[in-house]
Amino acid sequence: MKPAVNVFKTTLLILVASLICTSCGDPEKEAKLKWREEEVNAKEADILRRESEVTKQKQIIEGQRLDLLAREQSVEMIKKQLADELEKTKRVRREIEIKQLRGPIPLVSAERVIIIDPGSDEVLWEKNADKKGAIASTTKLLTGLLIVEAGDLDKVVTVEQSDTQCAPVRLGLKAGEQYTRRQLLTAVLVKSSNDIAQVLARDNAGSVEAFVAKMNAKCKELGLENSHYVNPHGLPSTNGDDPFSTARELGVIAKACDKMPEIREIVKLQSYKFKWPSGKVTELANTNRVLRNASYCDGMKTGYTNAAGYCLVASGERNGKRRIVVVLNDTEAGVWRDAQALLDWALKA
Repeated sequence: MKPAVNVFKTTLLILVASLICTSCGDPEKEAKLKWREEEVNAKEADILRRESEVTKQKQIIEGQRLDLLAREQSVEMIKKQLADELEKTKRVRREIEIKQLRGPIPLVSAERVIIIDPGSDEVLWEKNADKKGAIASTTKLLTGLLIVEAGDLDKVVTVEQSDTQCAPVRLGLKAGEQYTRRQLLTAVLVKSSNDIAQVLARDNAGSVEAFVAKMNAKCKELGLENSHYVNPHGLPSTNGDDPFSTARELGVIAKACDKMPEIREIVKLQSYKFKWPSGKVTELANTNRVLRNASYCDGMKTGYTNAAGYCLVASGERNGKRRIVVVLNDTEAGVWRDAQALLDWALKA
């Protein structure tokens, strides 16, 4: 029983009890007593009825509140769906506009390709971008990235005999010669000399093997799961443990390099005057032909092995738009044509 009813009833019962004590044998008083009891019961029933109505009203209000909450959630869901549809419509419209501006994608002979916007990570076009395979001397982009991240580029490095023991292409460094890291880094990214890559690796980590461990650790840091490096230059190994990567993951490394001002300054050079300790100067021509043929191209790195075919990572900028193109397993003539056509296409919008 409700508290209010209990208090009211208790009070009336006390009053009735007092009347009983004084009304025994008196018909008139007994009639009044009966009337009082009926009045108590009626008032108790009225209180219970009112409390029941209040409970019902609370239930109605709670139901309305829950219904309103559900409606609000439904409205928010509809708003989100509309926003998603609007965004999708904008994206499709933008894709149509871009397609109209760029025209059809150029036909390419390269087996593995990706084009990225390094500012937004948008992939503009891809072909077998996740297929693993050799990447040849484009490996030296990761080598250069680790060298620049280590810093102190003006430190003098002394060439050791072990640095000179590598397969072609070699610049012809001799044990005991001294160069700055910056000189060697510039030469390796412009001319792609394998002996220079070994000097830089050994100087950076103490040994080529330790440097390779750093290369693979950097891949993990960048979230690359389909790349494996075995040396700092990209040549096939002599023990069957060959290096590999994908166009997509090489694009990630290229983007990281593109953020480094020191690398950007080097890879855009069409040639570099390499000064030997004797004072002799050798002019090294950049192996990237697109850099010489297209004004909008400003890098990055070439490569070739039998397994990788002809490779090129090409960067460029035009009208405030920046793009990176990765071309792997191409032909000798096709690599330049494909990379330039794709870079030009990507920079139209």
